[in-house]
Amino acid sequence: MKNGILKVRIVSVGATERPVAMRLPFQFGDTVVTQTAEAFVRVVIAVDGKVFTGQSAQLMVPRWFDKRTDQTNQDTVETLRISIKNACRSAVNLTGSAARICGEIQAETLARMPPETPRLAAGFGPALVEMAMIDAVCLACNVPFFEGARLDVFGLAERGTPDLDENLILQGLSSIRPQWKMRLRHTVGFDAPLSAKDASNMTDVAGPVTLQDVIETTGINAFKIKLKGDVAADLKRLAAIQPFLADTGQYQVSLDANEQYSKDAFIDFLSGFRTDPAVQGIRAATLFVEQPFDREIARQTVVSDEKFDLPLMIDESDDSDDSFARAWDLGWRGTSVKSCKSVFRALLNFCRICHLQSKGHNAFLSGEDLTCQPGLCLQQDTLMGAVVGVQHAERNGHHFAGGMQGASPAEISTIVREHGDLYRIEGGKPQLHIQAGQIAFSSLNAAGFGGSAAIDVTNDQRICHF
Repeated sequence: MKNGILKVRIVSVGATERPVAMRLPFQFGDTVVTQTAEAFVRVVIAVDGKVFTGQSAQLMVPRWFDKRTDQTNQDTVETLRISIKNACRSAVNLTGSAARICGEIQAETLARMPPETPRLAAGFGPALVEMAMIDAVCLACNVPFFEGARLDVFGLAERGTPDLDENLILQGLSSIRPQWKMRLRHTVGFDAPLSAKDASNMTDVAGPVTLQDVIETTGINAFKIKLKGDVAADLKRLAAIQPFLADTGQYQVSLDANEQYSKDAFIDFLSGFRTDPAVQGIRAATLFVEQPFDREIARQTVVSDEKFDLPLMIDESDDSDDSFARAWDLGWRGTSVKSCKSVFRALLNFCRICHLQSKGHNAFLSGEDLTCQPGLCLQQDTLMGAVVGVQHAERNGHHFAGGMQGASPAEISTIVREHGDLYRIEGGKPQLHIQAGQIAFSSLNAAGFGGSAAIDVTNDQRICHF
């Protein structure tokens, strides 16, 4: 390990999947998701004659990475599988630092993908390989993820961009000081039931179903509210939600439009949001609005004038290491961190935010959950968020899916035992342990990235092996 950077060789890479049925239907943009699959990637690296194995997990979510109108839910999941196969195929026998190797995998995978594949979808497989690489490198160095990032054992400083040189990256990484608790933002879907009268057809679903149920059982007082892209319908929906939130005290809100608005319609929404007396409680509590415009339109849309009177954050537009830098120049003030988009990108954006904030700018990162399943997926994403300073994160996978579906009883037992601060067993199933609206996860402060040793993919369906 020279200058703190570990040099490795990839020996083998493989991927499997297991089915996931949503406990409650979840809407992404214009589609409702009721079932999909969770992908697992396993990477074996060689370091000085010794081998180390790292793993990662992510849900293959339909029609978020890829919203092309000619693609079905199944088509978009298959595109994610192709990305995984191409990333794994590209990885074998590569040598160097983890950051350099993962940059090569990303470039090669983008080149291999079918024409017109959105970069977010093309980058899914490389992100999974990257997370498994991070896990393996941390195990080889015998350090927790936060320490590996702080010391830059991955060689991330080699991945600078025009606005972010090596010194700024190293300064940002050296400032990492994770907290081991995180406040949760509960996702209120487009048509999610608010009270029992809205959920009369869901009486057989175990666990909290309605917004009222969630508030009463978890103590959550931070919320992510989905918008439809229809000004009147969105304001009416917010007015209906507001009384439930008011009962939680000093609540906070983020709004997510999932690319549903045109620029002019969104300006109309902001005007109504500013003046409609029925939503002023939520308006005062709103921290930011996430990705109101189509990802390509957002890349060209200046949002720095007085009509945009709330901070705006990119999410779907964040598909390369310099996406946020370009969005910042247009007036966007934040970007999301999601492990499915690249943990290294999240670390680079953390360094970028540190630099901007040091200059007195209002720049921010936000933790957003693309239905992260409890288990390795949630653990890695939560750990990444803690390392980049996320104070509160959307966490919806445990609510809409959950239960560690597809995991063996032994895997579940091991995870719950080793991470008793993060999980509890209720009704015979593992559940996220939420107290006063927060989760605790100091058990993740261990060598590796998220506790992958418990994962058993023996009975999963193979995607590929190289």
